[in-house]
Amino acid sequence: MIFFLIIWSITTLGCFSLASSMSKHQKQIFGHELNVNQTRLVTIIGWILLIVSLFFSVLPTALSTGMSYWVGVLTFAALFVGLSLSYYAHKIKLIALVVLIIMILSGLLYLF
Repeated sequence: MIFFLIIWSITTLGCFSLASSMSKHQKQIFGHELNVNQTRLVTIIGWILLIVSLFFSVLPTALSTGMSYWVGVLTFAALFVGLSLSYYAHKIKLIALVVLIIMILSGLLYLF
């Protein structure tokens, strides 16, 4: 369960970051569009987080099993981000902060 939470939270933060790179969602989240450099930065951060989550998913298992697991977790993360943006766009920063705390706590529990 802890392993799922680590992968899910990293993937969810990556999806939040990629959603923040879209102008429609920038208006929802920030109230205005970001400039080109900020948009590029959140796009890069989003892709890096998704790659890191894939790495952590593949690391303890076989490549095919890890990738299948990651695609399943990616589905849950994308669904969570989509529903959050649809129904709780005004609280999206708080939701992302909670997901970040879940990532840190589950990472610490996984280590010990």
